[in-house]
Amino acid sequence: MKKIFSSIVCGCLMCAAVTTGQAQEGSAVGHSVLKQIALNKNEDREIRITALTRMTDQSEFRQIALDKDEDREIRIFALTKMTEPSEFREIALNKDEDREIRIFALTRITEPSELREIALNKDEDREIRIYALTRITEPSEFQEIALNKDEDREIRIYALTRSTDQSLFSQIALDNNEDTEIRKFALLQLK
Repeated sequence: MKKIFSSIVCGCLMCAAVTTGQAQEGSAVGHSVLKQIALNKNEDREIRITALTRMTDQSEFRQIALDKDEDREIRIFALTKMTEPSEFREIALNKDEDREIRIFALTRITEPSELREIALNKDEDREIRIYALTRITEPSEFQEIALNKDEDREIRIYALTRSTDQSLFSQIALDNNEDTEIRKFALLQLK
């Protein structure tokens, strides 16, 4: 009886080992197929996205997300699967990158100093700057922009819309050397 039981246990263990080996081999084949489909630009978009949903390799997501010749929707999907903050920063700061891709990358940046860097960069695209400003919460950042007369008028007005500082509004409203539109906006904010 003991011998029969040992034989059954050994048989089960061997079967489990074979099944595990086959599963691992099948997993490698499956990953290879998914990768082949996901990276094939000639493949149907929906099929590629389906393949991407099953993948986990960050390097493959990065490869797709950084490929400027790649379909925008596929790139954005790959970005949604990425997890490395530095890669989002790299994309968001790249002025040669597609604006929509940059804005999506900005949604993934959480470091206030990086958002501030973009928001205060006068050489940056206005829409990108305004988006970065929407993510900033520090009132002193808005004050710095609102008081900077060399700053773009729309950016300054946007900064003022984010502020509640009555002394800031008063200071701008009382400044005779200030832009008329900026002064009018500040006056309308006074309570």
